[in-house]
Amino acid sequence: MSEEQARTVAEALRGTPWNSGGDIYLVRVDRTDGHLVVLSDEVICEYDGDEAFEENRPRSSILLH
Repeated sequence: MSEEQARTVAEALRGTPWNSGGDIYLVRVDRTDGHLVVLSDEVICEYDGDEAFEENRPRSSILLH
């Protein structure tokens, strides 16, 4: 998603836009239970925490396409 799209989605979900490189933006939503949800324009993933995110080990995911 574009930077503008990421900022809009992040604002709506109380998340943070994040540039993952190559002009690709994601939205990160940190949950109170320590899990995090990361949204792209293709998939929504839930991770157990930062380590799981860095190792690309989602707990669950939903493909949007």
